[in-house]
Amino acid sequence: MRQVYSSFAEKICFTDVEHTHVHNFGHLILPLQGALILQAEQKAMTVDHQHILLLPPKCQHTYYAKVRNEFLVFYIPYTMFPNNCIDETNHLELDARWRALRFLMLSECQNDKMNTAAINQLLHYSFQLMHQNQEYPSIRYIHQYYHTNISLEKLATLEHYHVSYYSQWFQRKMGVSLQTYIQKVRLHEAKRLLRETNYSLLDIAQQIGYEHQASLTRLFKQFEGITPSVYRHNSISK
Repeated sequence: MRQVYSSFAEKICFTDVEHTHVHNFGHLILPLQGALILQAEQKAMTVDHQHILLLPPKCQHTYYAKVRNEFLVFYIPYTMFPNNCIDETNHLELDARWRALRFLMLSECQNDKMNTAAINQLLHYSFQLMHQNQEYPSIRYIHQYYHTNISLEKLATLEHYHVSYYSQWFQRKMGVSLQTYIQKVRLHEAKRLLRETNYSLLDIAQQIGYEHQASLTRLFKQFEGITPSVYRHNSISK
């Protein structure tokens, strides 16, 4: 197995031949042209002009390309990875900050003598960007659309996971089941409406995604041990 002891980068053009392998170092893959199709950790992803990918060490992955392409690929030793980036792939949008960072990285790598210290600084900054944007798309979707009938298929698609794997991933990341998490998001909003508005219990139930008032009552009894009416009364009394 190939070993990498210090970070470096190179431009790579991928072929249409499918490869599968695993190694002790990680990759940061930045698109310059075309698209790369990659599958890892039950995720099927495309790295193209809109996306970048951080692949952690010891992660088996399969990849190939269907079109003409070129990528700037960083080889990153295991010891460089922060704890929050070491256990799963990060598939992110190539926004303005990443475009600026890609320009700096590309400029540094085009020097005749690559400066490892400068490369390391840019990589550490890239890890900081990922940490700042660590909110998962499916979690953001739940908080936006908790009042609707959220499908498991939609959430799995947002994370690029197979449906059969997504529920396991969610439980591991959030510490509760998907159903419980959605219930708690709805409960949080119901509490706010009970405290801050005069809406009827039926109106509040429907605003958080339930058709009947009885569903709201069951929600409160399950998590609070009291009814919504008692919660409202207690909140006003304080």
